[in-house]
Amino acid sequence: MSSLLPNGRSIVLIGLMGCGKSTVGRELSRATSFPFLDTDMLIEEQVGMEIPQIFAELGEPRFRALETALLNYLRDNPSSRSSGIIATGGGMILRPENRLILRSLGFVVWLDVDLPNLLSRTARAQNRPLLHIEDRESRLRELMDIRSPLYEQTAHLRINSSNLKASQVVDLILQHAHTFFASPPSNEAT
Repeated sequence: MSSLLPNGRSIVLIGLMGCGKSTVGRELSRATSFPFLDTDMLIEEQVGMEIPQIFAELGEPRFRALETALLNYLRDNPSSRSSGIIATGGGMILRPENRLILRSLGFVVWLDVDLPNLLSRTARAQNRPLLHIEDRESRLRELMDIRSPLYEQTAHLRINSSNLKASQVVDLILQHAHTFFASPPSNEAT
């Protein structure tokens, strides 16, 4: 598997909270022996606060700025440019510059999950500040409506993982990643 990712290129997972980015990312890391990075965890370590606390004390705009700063670091810092598996926060795609940077990092995969599965997967989650409301279904539907076009714009591959096991998603990603990385690079702006 070591020849799968060209040096400095990664597999980047995007999608709504609860779609399985962290779970699939860890399995991809095990399958490929490439390091796994979770952008939310990296931001928590950097700031010394958990995501809900960052939202409560610093606000969502500050959190989004931290996401952009992290992406710039991953793109621009030579020591961070080793190949890897990157799981992003669900709102990482909200800023246009983030969408460009994500695509420049490597193969971007959108893990798309239907609303009933998202509701089930996030039912007991306490670390999802955007879901600390009475009507989680309406909020998730709203997030899907806003973010789906942005995920689609950013992703090289969309996988409906609603009824797939993580291992099945990993297999699909690896099949498509081989083809993606074997093709000549496109002239995308970075």
